[in-house]
Amino acid sequence: MDVVIIANGDIDDINYIKDILKDKYIICVDGGAKYLRYINVLPNVLIGDLDSIDTIDLEWIKKGEVKYKKFPTKKDETDTELALEYAFNISPKPKSITIIGALGSRQDHSMANIMLLYNILKQKIVGKIVDKNNEIMITDSSIKVQGEIGDLLSIIPISTIVRGVTLKGLEYQLVNRDMYLGSSLGISNVFASNNAEIHIKEGLILVIKSKE
Repeated sequence: MDVVIIANGDIDDINYIKDILKDKYIICVDGGAKYLRYINVLPNVLIGDLDSIDTIDLEWIKKGEVKYKKFPTKKDETDTELALEYAFNISPKPKSITIIGALGSRQDHSMANIMLLYNILKQKIVGKIVDKNNEIMITDSSIKVQGEIGDLLSIIPISTIVRGVTLKGLEYQLVNRDMYLGSSLGISNVFASNNAEIHIKEGLILVIKSKE
């Protein structure tokens, strides 16, 4: 099963998410319902404290007989984290979780949502945040990333040290190089082929694929 979480951040081009949603289990986070109502795609479940959802969107959810889980406004977790916890308990266990609408003008929420990718990693589920121009992942092992020649790929250490970084399929390649927290060494690499490989021996990295 593949899960898509629609959060209440910025989605500049709503139509691009239609293909992503196709045949997925959809979890809507609170005010993210406005995006789904715009393209008339009902979610499987609505989750949140319902403090940011418009009345018209909530009525659409109820009319569609979508189940929803309402949480107190004062709570320890963000609505997006609660949606993730719900996804972790779906049976069968999801193979992948994609979060859309995770980024916005609130940098604290954007950063917190990016760090939630680590929770997905710990569950041994493929996780990423996507928007029209970016794809964000966290990994502690080797991964392959598909892109177009000329796309940008940035690798940012988020552990004190990342050992044995090897990059292939990129304009600037590394071989068994250590990277350190706070270094910009891995910023703005460029796809030299349609498939990039990132290999690390130890540590944790944030991987961001971007279009110019």
